[in-house]
Amino acid sequence: MIKVSGPKPLTVSWFNNDVKMKSSKNRKVAFSSTSGEAKLMVMESDAEDMGEYRLEVSNEFGKVSQTCNVTVVSKYFSLAYHHHHHCRRRRRRH
Repeated sequence: MIKVSGPKPLTVSWFNNDVKMKSSKNRKVAFSSTSGEAKLMVMESDAEDMGEYRLEVSNEFGKVSQTCNVTVVSKYFSLAYHHHHHCRRRRRRH
């Protein structure tokens, strides 16, 4: 979960290895504009879930992203974006 804020409306998108993610049987992608919580939940993980995960948030003023690399070391994992030393932030302006 990452908390996001900014002038509304906000567009929130999750990517895995540059492919936009959608909710499915194994993954849940959610964003609450009220609380500002952007979530990605993986119910069951395997080696295919490894790689770069990116959250992009945009509005009329531009776009920011948070990126994290995930390695699956056991059957279960969680995306730990709170470990900032593993993540980098990129800002882009339009």
